[in-house]
Amino acid sequence: MNWITRLSWADRLVALGIAGLVFGLVLSPAVLSISVIVTVAAALLFHPGSLPGFWRHSLPPALRSSLFWGLTGLYLLLLLGAPQTCDWTYYLERLRVKLPLLMLPLAWAARPFASLDAADRAAAGRTARTALLVFLALVLAGVLINYALHFTEINVRIGRGQPVPVPRDNHIRFSLLLAIGAVLGLDGAFRYRSAWQLGLCAFLFLGLHLLAVRSGLLAAYAGWAVVLAGRALRAGRYGYLAAGLLGMAALPVLAYLFVPSFRTKADYTRFEVMHRGLGRNASQYSDEGRFTSVRLGLQLWREHPVIGVGPGNLRAAMDTLYATELPGAEGKRPHNQFVTALAGGGLVGGVLTLCCFAAIGYGDGRWRQPVYAAVFVLLTLSCLVENTLESSVGVSLFTFFLLAVAYPPWRKPG
Repeated sequence: MNWITRLSWADRLVALGIAGLVFGLVLSPAVLSISVIVTVAAALLFHPGSLPGFWRHSLPPALRSSLFWGLTGLYLLLLLGAPQTCDWTYYLERLRVKLPLLMLPLAWAARPFASLDAADRAAAGRTARTALLVFLALVLAGVLINYALHFTEINVRIGRGQPVPVPRDNHIRFSLLLAIGAVLGLDGAFRYRSAWQLGLCAFLFLGLHLLAVRSGLLAAYAGWAVVLAGRALRAGRYGYLAAGLLGMAALPVLAYLFVPSFRTKADYTRFEVMHRGLGRNASQYSDEGRFTSVRLGLQLWREHPVIGVGPGNLRAAMDTLYATELPGAEGKRPHNQFVTALAGGGLVGGVLTLCCFAAIGYGDGRWRQPVYAAVFVLLTLSCLVENTLESSVGVSLFTFFLLAVAYPPWRKPG
């Protein structure tokens, strides 16, 4: 790890900010916010050649990157809704929550760790992946120990549609972070021939079955499938690909037979689907509440098809619609990022949001890199079942990991 001694003090400050960002994603929103500020400030203000040097030399290449414009475009779309805004409190909150979409791409454009050569940067990347996997594995181990100590009580909770207790009770974001760790670990096992990373990612992947969070499991399976397919197709090992996919197909069956939390959640899901009716029991069942929020979001879009109600007015409009359609039920925003874009920005906002996602996922040939494609697919699936970009944790997770696996953002792999 001689590369550490060759880091400039500014690069070390960026590294500290990134470490705090990952810590904050799991354990502390306050640490997360402070770490984003430290990372951006250290990358921009202490950029080699000072801030004017950044604007002259580093920003122009970034401006040619589809990733840069895809991420910042999602923030600029929010600004387009300002003229429609009536609920300024909610709108200003959206501007604050989504700031990482604007600020982190600027920090990456400043080329963090510029004092390292290519070999040292590769060594730093390997160390960073291992540190991330160890951190997530330790947190997961604590969660599973707590589960073992309260096994019966937690299984009863799962049978009622409640999650296994996790840090900050944000089970969806935590499971998504574990899924990303499992994908990075699998790619690292191939890239570095690392048994440590393979073991850690397998622990995270299997741990997701014990947590039994469906969106996290779906994301992890999709991410692993993309990494396996990408690596196998590049190497021409089609037999390995078939064996890997068959093994992944068998895992849910084995989990249902031998993992109580997974079996309980599967039985609960089957019961809920069989008893589900649109507009009925919307507040009693978790999935029905999600379906109802999406249905009402689409109804709101049909009422305002072209430019929507405005992103700043979405909360108030959804509360009003809930009060009309489901009196007594708590108002929710649509549990789908793209339906949220349609309801808030209409067809214009929805199409521009899809364009931003296309630029992020497919621009500059980044999809040819298996780990990038896997993380993009994983995060896009999350956006289909949650408002990933409507919370500070979700938007920071989305922006940071896409930038991290695409470094530098203007590189064209393949």
